[in-house]
Amino acid sequence: MKKVKLFKRENGENVLVGTYKNKLAAEQEVLTITEDNNELDEDDADNEDAVTVFDFFTEEVEDAPRVTSYEEACERVGVEPLTEERIKALELRPDEVARKKLEVITAALNEGWSPDWNNTNEYKYYPYFYIESRKRSASAGLSCAHAKYAASYTYASIGSRLCFHDHETARYAGKTFTELYEQLLLQ
Repeated sequence: MKKVKLFKRENGENVLVGTYKNKLAAEQEVLTITEDNNELDEDDADNEDAVTVFDFFTEEVEDAPRVTSYEEACERVGVEPLTEERIKALELRPDEVARKKLEVITAALNEGWSPDWNNTNEYKYYPYFYIESRKRSASAGLSCAHAKYAASYTYASIGSRLCFHDHETARYAGKTFTELYEQLLLQ
């Protein structure tokens, strides 16, 4: 099965925007991005930084099977898997082990894409979980940081190494690696 990768030309480089089921889905994403980025006043009509459909191009690629295990993700990314020996030597807690594994899995699933945190118009996705209180006595967020009523106001709802380039990949990761996310969130 083929997939379509969408790229944007930025500063002489081709940046991966995301991977889509078909060309129509990629084109729809281009329209969404250009509409969001170009809500300009009439005075700004000559803005050289305006994003147009001509800034994007697609490439059809053979869809590689998605990783189904941490070990497979390590192989695809080219890193050594964590061993029980190494985990004990580093004295890692279960949540730290899960985070490290999920970082590798996320890198493998993103296929070279990494989030541009300077680009507020670039969408970033992550799995969302509903945690039933009768099953667990805790509620948790994914790498949540919140400071209020101080010299500054900060809110981060997701760790930057754990986001995905599209919602389908985020959903796949959440469903396939639920146990690791549970270990990260609740232990």
